[in-house]
Formats: sequence, C-alpha cells, structure tokens
Amino acid sequence: MSKKIVLYGGQFNPIHTAHMMVASEVFHKIKPDEFYFLPSYMAPLKDHKDFLEAPQRLNMIELAIDTLGFGKISYEELERKGQSYTYDTLLSLTHSQPDSEFYFIIGTDQYNQLDRWYNIDELKQLITFIVVNREKEVQHVEDDMISITIPRMDISSSMIRERIKSKQSIQILVPQSVEHYIREEGLYEH
Repeated sequence: MSKKIVLYGGQFNPIHTAHMMVASEVFHKIKPDEFYFLPSYMAPLKDHKDFLEAPQRLNMIELAIDTLGFGKISYEELERKGQSYTYDTLLSLTHSQPDSEFYFIIGTDQYNQLDRWYNIDELKQLITFIVVNREKEVQHVEDDMISITIPRMDISSSMIRERIKSKQSIQILVPQSVEHYIREEGLYEH
C-alpha cells in the first residue's frame, strides 16, 4: 500500500498563523501518513527582501510544529541550495520513495500562475496539487487537483516583518513560541 505524503512548500519567513491554519485544514482533510513543511532555499517566483538564513527559519518551523502537534521538516530544497524548483524536489523525492503518493499544497495565487512553473506538465505527473482557496466560495481547479476552502486570514510574512520593524505587536499573527523566538533573536528589526 502506498504512503500518502503531503508537502507544504514556502519560505516561511516567518511561519505564521495562516500557514498553520492551511497545514491543519489539509492535514485533517487529506489524512496523510506524513506531512512535511518544505522550506525553500530560494523560491524562483518570490521576493527575497528581509530573507533569513535557513537555521532561523527552521527553528521557527520547529516551534510551529510543536504547537500544531504534527508535521516534520523536509530539508530537500535547503540541502540542494540555489533556486528551488518544485519539479527537481519531487523528482528526487519520488526517486527515493517510489511507492509514495505525493500531494503538494499551493494557494490560489500559485494556482493562477502554474503555467510559469518550471516543467509544470512533468510535475503534474509526479504529484497531486492541493489548491487552498481563501478567496471564493468555490475554487474550480483542474480535474486531477484537490480544492480545499479555508477561512480567509489576511496575514502574510511580509506584513509581520513590517510590523516588527515598526515596533507593532505580532501577537496572534504567529504562535507565541515563534513570537518569543523572533523577539529574543532580534529578527526583522532592521
């Protein structure tokens, strides 16, 4: 019997409550055997302003995992370094775990730009996309994809970084343990 593995990719700079809500909703609906946060070394379609190095982001993800009560970290993209292409990551993972069924979480923003993804047609042969929708009642997706609607939470990592720079509260926006870590390490202050 194949193992069901969900991957949740992102910069997680920092990981926040909306990331955790997505993880929780997908975990409880898909019921995977394994759930991995897949921090990118450098995402090709993202801005890299205020980018933290991997160890600090990993520490915050670990704290969030402790709060969630499930999940692990995949180091696949961090160890490869350079631009992180999902196709390359999944090629490696499917090779090392050929009997596993892989699912990859994306938001509607990424769904709407899938045509820009590297080797997207080949990637679709390796995984099932889970499209998390926060915009509409129903998100129509391609037949070979799964759509999950979650409550809208207007939280972004860039907003959190800006709030920290301007000395505003980030309480509730990130888990308490992540907030303490950010404050203790002086992250995003400049």
